[in-house]
Amino acid sequence: MNHTPHFTRNWIKAAYLTGVVALALLSSVHAWEPGTDDASALDGFIVDTNNRRDVLAFYNCVYPASENYAANIAWTGNYASCNAGTTSPTFKDDTLRRVNLYRALVGLPADISFDATKSAHAQEAALMMSAQRALSHNPGTSWACYTVNGRNAAAASNLALGSYGPFSIDRYMFDDGDNNIIVGHRRWILYSRAQEMGTGDVPGDASRLPANSLWVIGNFKPAPTPTFVAWPNAGYSPVSLRPDRWSLSYPGASFSSASVTMSQNGSNVPLSIVSRSASGVGDNTIVWEPVGIPDDVIADTPYTVTVSGIGGGGPSTYSYTVNLFNPNIVSEQVAITGTMTPPTSGQTFTFNSLEQADSYELQVSTASAAAWTESAEDSPTPQIIDQTSPGYDLRSNSFARTGSKSFHLTHPSGVFSDQAFIVTRDILPTSSSQLKFYDRGRFATTTTTLEAEVSTDGGGTWTNVWSRNGAGLSSGNWDPTWISRSINLSAYEGEIIRIRFIMKGNGSSITQGSGSSHGFFIDDITVTNSTYLAGITTTELAGTATSFELNSTTAGSTLVEGSTYLMRVRANIGCRWFDYGPTKSVTAQAPTGYDAWVIDEYPQVTGGFSGDHDGDGISNGVEYAFGFVPTSSTPSTSIPQPIVTASSVSFGYSEPSGITGITYGAEWSTDMVDWDPITDTGSGGNHQFTVSRGVNTHIFIRHKITKNP
Repeated sequence: MNHTPHFTRNWIKAAYLTGVVALALLSSVHAWEPGTDDASALDGFIVDTNNRRDVLAFYNCVYPASENYAANIAWTGNYASCNAGTTSPTFKDDTLRRVNLYRALVGLPADISFDATKSAHAQEAALMMSAQRALSHNPGTSWACYTVNGRNAAAASNLALGSYGPFSIDRYMFDDGDNNIIVGHRRWILYSRAQEMGTGDVPGDASRLPANSLWVIGNFKPAPTPTFVAWPNAGYSPVSLRPDRWSLSYPGASFSSASVTMSQNGSNVPLSIVSRSASGVGDNTIVWEPVGIPDDVIADTPYTVTVSGIGGGGPSTYSYTVNLFNPNIVSEQVAITGTMTPPTSGQTFTFNSLEQADSYELQVSTASAAAWTESAEDSPTPQIIDQTSPGYDLRSNSFARTGSKSFHLTHPSGVFSDQAFIVTRDILPTSSSQLKFYDRGRFATTTTTLEAEVSTDGGGTWTNVWSRNGAGLSSGNWDPTWISRSINLSAYEGEIIRIRFIMKGNGSSITQGSGSSHGFFIDDITVTNSTYLAGITTTELAGTATSFELNSTTAGSTLVEGSTYLMRVRANIGCRWFDYGPTKSVTAQAPTGYDAWVIDEYPQVTGGFSGDHDGDGISNGVEYAFGFVPTSSTPSTSIPQPIVTASSVSFGYSEPSGITGITYGAEWSTDMVDWDPITDTGSGGNHQFTVSRGVNTHIFIRHKITKNP
């Protein structure tokens, strides 16, 4: 039986709490704690939300760490026997980590722990909600799988039907729905006195929805110093966590006469206040719904918020800025600089560093024009990234246009998130390139879409290039055969792109099922008249690195004269790799000048142009420039020395024969800190450098030999 599951939440109906509630504001830090040295941490998080890179690193380390919860749950219960069972410690950690993530973002102590007894009773409550297919904070004895412990837990818990684990924590923080205008679930998670909770979860089955019971009431800590708590958080806030309802809390505050204004770059943002709830559900809170806030952003988008007319003895006005940003985008790319024609002997290139980068990855490749087709067969292994949920196989044998398998995107039972896979080939389209594939639609609502998308930044952002709607609920509308598609990619000529196929519910009703009657099937994907990166070699570089050597090691084989190499660098920040920076294309050439001199005459010399192989204080490049021997610490002749007169300091010399690929120069200084260039007044191979002494009592002068690009 096919049905469209829904998600339901009820706000907590609990006795009103009394007393002054407060919180000490955490001091700002530069790098989030505990940092990437402990990516599996569950609590103790501190993040500086005024620092974009800090929030980006924190979010990308801590949020994904809980995303494998569905595979981790290991539920031991049983519906038939009303056995609530248990979930794994790893799964509970996933849920706890998500709670503490939100608290850290708003500046609250991320020190929540789960009590074992509360979690055990919440487990019984979750089973009751799922078995009864309903939610109640006061379930009756007639409820399926009723227990007293479960009823008590339900009275003290946030409850969710249709989700479990960390996803339920996300839903509580969004707190949408007509019955959640006071955002009670959010307020309990962000309660300033909270210190202990418990979680119970069941994953559902073919006929029952998953459920969560998050025990939030009781064993509160003493009231700390009051402070405002905003959601979305003040400072940089991941746009993926942005709710429709915004809120501001303050212990003991009265928002009964408060007003809220919002602006974006000086323009007023319309809004409506939907709740001014007083005590009884976490801290006192005002809730409003702004109009026109985007679901996603590319550029950082700041909103200024001012809440005035606040009563209760605390501050009467509070202003702050929420800067929505895309946590998949680093604001600065890693760009490579250096020559376009490196010698086959190797060449050093530099790149700009990024704040808080844990490491970098250099990718060197060549371009292949070989034809390719991505299919779901066992051999050759598909070059894809599977972004589907557990519960079904992406590579299905239900249908196949060629071979025995095709790619299958669907929503399995209990899953509402978008389903996708990425073709991992890095493709370089031409003006005549076409994305070609075949698809076949089965059971899916007409508001569900299958889309093909292109990314030019390694998967950081995606652009739709094709879409289709679901075939509908009647089997008579299903595609009887495969449909051929062809999409023009000429707009991406010369760029490196990746392709993604994604099935989206688009916030509407969906169908759920993993069999051959559900979802979409895709097969035989290719891009015509294109090349793709081949012979790829990657090298990890330290987080402190700012340069690398293109050589036989980083290229994967000896550099070949006339061959083109494509190089790009990406950064690892906050436990994840971000997209590559711009690709630098170079063509190897036979060594000339200094490089040929080393290869032909002194192959044992190390350290490159600026190194000092023989340790005589003269760099290898200067030894080349003046005809010295770089393996002997005793030069056969001396470096040209300056001539000092009462009015000037100068030196002149003629280049040794056969020296190419360098520029002779000189600099002068009065303090050996700041150096200025000296004009070369010589001509041809003769060089003359003179600087006036003026009023200076002492002048320093030095040679400057530069290797040409």
